Amino acid sequence: VVVAVYSQMRELELVLAALAAQSDLAFDVILADDGSMPPAAQLAERLAPSLPFAVRPVWQPDAGFCKARIQNVAALSTSSELLIFLDGDCLPFRDLVSVYRRKALPGEFMTGAVVNLGVAASRALTPESVRAGVHESALGLLARRNLVGKQWANWWHRGRRQGRPRIRGGNFAAAADLFHAVNGFDEVYCGYGKEDSDLRDRMRNAGARGISLWTSARATHLSRKLSLSAARRAPDA
Repeated sequence: VVVAVYSQMRELELVLAALAAQSDLAFDVILADDGSMPPAAQLAERLAPSLPFAVRPVWQPDAGFCKARIQNVAALSTSSELLIFLDGDCLPFRDLVSVYRRKALPGEFMTGAVVNLGVAASRALTPESVRAGVHESALGLLARRNLVGKQWANWWHRGRRQGRPRIRGGNFAAAADLFHAVNGFDEVYCGYGKEDSDLRDRMRNAGARGISLWTSARATHLSRKLSLSAARRAPDA
């Protein structure tokens, strides 16, 4: 599991708590740290004794939003056959790893869903409540209907429309052989937007159709109003 990190240590602690509560714990975690100061490695070292998986940080200096680059470094540092990508403010539901492992195919990628959580609910979460699955309550009736609609649209356009299945950079997975065959993320995307859909398009061009799991591989996105990302400076070059 590759977790993209930038400076939000409280949010990262919640993500690690959600991962620690997974029904399938046969995985390691790599923290793809895009310049946090202090580095996320310090949090990982403090939490390591209480986590049921190994955590390994990789870090690069802060040069603006260069998530694509550090995620490539993280992906190249493991020999795992399946890569699951999460953002450091996206809390996986407790069955997310199990769903991705069960649905994984060689040479394929899978897209999951992200459900937004409000400011008050985001602030109220603790590692203990996340382990108990409280963050999953963001998936109300309206959100469930929206996910079903997106899942249906992905199925209807499967293999035909280039922009399907829809992909969220905060929650998707890919077979490592496919990810490496297309050379991972395009590192020209230092800045905001489209590094995930660009990767999806290149995987599609390489012959993958994509597997939509919007109704089963789910994560809760902590409120963007609490995010530091919007204040980040543009890359130097």
